[in-house]
Amino acid sequence: MSALAASRRLLHLRPGLELCLAPRSSWAKGMTRFRREPPRRNLVSCRQGAFEEGNAATDKATRSPDEQLSHCKDGDVTALDPIGKSFANEFAQLSLEEEASDDVLCGISESVVRDVGKAAIELLAARAFTVSELRKKLRSKNYPSDAVDAVVADFKSRGLLNDGFYAESFSRSRWISSTWGPRRIKQALRQKGVPEAEADQATRSVFQDGHSHGKEASYGISEASMDHLFAQALKQWQRGQNLTLENRRGRIVRWLQYRGFNWAVTNAIVRKLEAQHPR
Repeated sequence: MSALAASRRLLHLRPGLELCLAPRSSWAKGMTRFRREPPRRNLVSCRQGAFEEGNAATDKATRSPDEQLSHCKDGDVTALDPIGKSFANEFAQLSLEEEASDDVLCGISESVVRDVGKAAIELLAARAFTVSELRKKLRSKNYPSDAVDAVVADFKSRGLLNDGFYAESFSRSRWISSTWGPRRIKQALRQKGVPEAEADQATRSVFQDGHSHGKEASYGISEASMDHLFAQALKQWQRGQNLTLENRRGRIVRWLQYRGFNWAVTNAIVRKLEAQHPR
């Protein structure tokens, strides 16, 4: 009985201690079914967010729970069991794996490049863009400059972006639909970021048709282009029948120069109009 009393006093002081210290009486045998395991203390160090390592960690691991708790200071909870450290290591490793799952190419996230490429395709599906226009449009969406440059370079290499083709198509469209001349077309192409060499090549392709001899060489446009221009100028000339000859002439000169034709072309068209259609 004295041993049982001593066990009870010990359990009162240390309720987590197992009942196996008590004698194997029938009462003790019945109570062992309700034996409660002491709660595991998964405490981690708060000191600068790091876990203690080395000899200090080994020393703490050999202490009893009470000794370990007695060494904890206010606001400084030390790692009491290796599970805390193991969990932290696994969490850090998981974070690294999640970051590594997004492939990085030349310092650029592959997922970001895909997003930029998708946005670029949607823009090009709506209308044509020059290289400069598409780059500005993508950057206006707050995509990283490196990712935008990578997508633009890739699209250029695959022929999805071509300033030469764009310049020629633009030149032909403005010439046929609006009767723009080489000078105005080049100005518009430069504003769109097309290099001057490609703008020159495009206007030569549209207005000269590969021919540059005789009067056409001095005009800068082919004979066929001059005929087309004369037909459009004639419409404007006939609309001013109620004006004096001088006013009609001035009106045609302004119309031609506004559209970007040089003085040689303008003078030739005006003289031809006055000769063939004086009234």
